[in-house]
This record gives sequence, C-alpha cells and structure tokens, in this order.
Amino acid sequence: MAEAQPFICVHENKYLPALDPVADAWYLEAVKLAKPDTLRPWHHIVELYEKAIERNHWKAMHNLAALYRTGWPGGVEKDTKKTIDLYQRMIELNIPQGFYNMGAMIGNRLGTTNPATDGLTFLGKAARMGNPPALTQLGKLYIYVGKKEELGLQYTRCAAEQGYGQANYELAAYYQVINKNFPVALHYYQLALSQGHAGAAFTMKEIFDKSTPPHMALWYSPEDSLSQLYNDFYQQLLTDPDLRFPTLMKDHPLPPHPTQGYDADRPDWAPDQ
Repeated sequence: MAEAQPFICVHENKYLPALDPVADAWYLEAVKLAKPDTLRPWHHIVELYEKAIERNHWKAMHNLAALYRTGWPGGVEKDTKKTIDLYQRMIELNIPQGFYNMGAMIGNRLGTTNPATDGLTFLGKAARMGNPPALTQLGKLYIYVGKKEELGLQYTRCAAEQGYGQANYELAAYYQVINKNFPVALHYYQLALSQGHAGAAFTMKEIFDKSTPPHMALWYSPEDSLSQLYNDFYQQLLTDPDLRFPTLMKDHPLPPHPTQGYDADRPDWAPDQ
C-alpha cells in the first residue's frame, strides 16, 4: 500500500467522453425495461445495449457486462468471457470505470489467469482518473489495511464529493466505528441515502427504531416517526434503486445527538436551520 506521490483529487467526468445521443436513447430505454418492477424482456434489453455499444456507449458496455457477469435466470446466460471483452473495450476507450471493473475481476479471480496482471494496478489507474468506486475501495484499504488513515480519507472524500453514495456510506462507518463521532456519522448516512444508498436508509431506520439496542442506535433516542420515515425511503429504493432524494437534508433536518450535539468535535456548533 505504498503511496509515492501526494494524493491529488481528480473528478472522473474529466475523462468521460460525450455520449452519442442515439445510442444514449437506446441505453435509457434498456435501463427502463430492466427496472425491478417490470417483466424485463431480456432479449430486447440485450439487443438495445448491443446497439448502443456499436456506437461506443460505455455505460451500455458496463451494464451488459454486469448482466453477463452474474447471469439472470430465464433471461441472460452467464458468460465471463463476454464480460471481460466488454471491460477490455472500455479500457481501450480509456474509460475509468473499465479499469475499475477489470481490477475487480482480477481481484476476485473471475476468468483472468494472467499472473502478470495485478488488480490493484487497475484500481490505482481508475482512482487516478477519479473513478469513485476505485477511490472508495482504495480509501478503505489505506484506512483499515495500510493504516494510512488520513490518506484513505482523502481518497474517500474525493469519491464522496462526486456524489457517490457508497463513499459517503463509508465515511459514515468510519465516523461511527473509528472516530466515534455519532452525529457526523449520521450526517453521512443521511447524505448517502439522499444519493440513493439503500443500506444507509436501512441503517437510519434501525437507528431510530425503539427495538434497536442503544449501542447499535449510536445512543440516539428512539423515534417512531423517524424510523418510519427512513423505512419508507428504504422501501422506495428496494423498488427503484435509481431514485435520488436531493432535498432530503433540507426537508428532514437531523436531531442533535443526546450527548454529542451536532458534532462531537465541535460541541458548540449547530447547523443553520
């Protein structure tokens, strides 16, 4: 986990090419048809993705590769070779997500047998290009494995400031487990939820549930209305993972922690209401 150069936060959109509008229309139609609450005509979904891919639509490559990676009973047959071929095509187009995807495949030993390839090399390349999943994964490794806490937080915050819910969820976990700053942890859980993170919604539901043990509720006071509120968000995200709640923070300000207030490190601080 050596880091020779100082960390510089780069945002991924700097490297993302403009998407062909015709291909993007096919892609968006495929995404709509693949929603969990639809019958999912897989043959047509794959066909739409393939048409978009012919015009170098990298998001279609990513989604179709994910279908081939896991397969879908009665719809798409698992095909690791097709998955890797699509990731390789993304890499050839210099798409950051392609480097991350390939690194994950190598790290999980899924269909890649070349001993000269290193998953961390691909993850590092993706992170240098500002890919939020790569930044988040490497941030966790620096914090919890490499014991380079500040560096890991820089990686994670770089991903978080790009609106990546999983990065904010990891920051929440850090402030809960490592820093013990519970109101700041709750802030990041709520921020992750606003960005569509179902796990954050579930966590917040549990925090305010009266049946949750106090240490697991971060010592917040139980509140049935808040538990129900966040359960509603959780159920919505189970139905449609693409939902986002950009006004959540404004619409539902968080209560102060019973002993730590709004920030354990700044006991006199309070957010503007």
